[in-house]
Amino acid sequence: MSVAFALTLAAISTVQPHCSWDRPGVNPYTGSAAAALERYSDIPAEIRAELKRRIEQGQADDKVSIKRDSIGGKYAYEPAIRDMHFGRASVCRSVTRAKWSAERDEPGVVYCAKEHCILVPKICGNFSRVSRSKAPATAMAPPPATAARALDDGAKGEGSWVWSTPSRRRS
Repeated sequence: MSVAFALTLAAISTVQPHCSWDRPGVNPYTGSAAAALERYSDIPAEIRAELKRRIEQGQADDKVSIKRDSIGGKYAYEPAIRDMHFGRASVCRSVTRAKWSAERDEPGVVYCAKEHCILVPKICGNFSRVSRSKAPATAMAPPPATAARALDDGAKGEGSWVWSTPSRRRS
């Protein structure tokens, strides 16, 4: 990343140490996958490039169910959501879902390259980081059929659920 690009990002960005994700979808991320991934400067450049390519091509590793206390799909994930991009250029380092009801369930997709995983909730397209759990995937409940169907509905043809640009995002 060039120094000028990094300075521009810093000038237009707001970084908050801790946020409550109380109302998913209210302030969706409007930037590009490339811009979000460039901000994860601790991820090696070749891994960021791989994640960017896979996101642009819609090659997710997993369809997940995001709940108040868990994130589950065919793989198990730690419940923590980190470095969430939202709005025009804001980032929240640590995200809580503590105010969600136990029944709240938001579908999303996860893209992983090596140990680096990016979570993209369908409702808002906010890019964030999650970690695969050491626990076996069977310990996590699979996403509900309705969430999986909602993701599958956009997986083919026109209107596919790919997050490379805001104009390609489905509401």
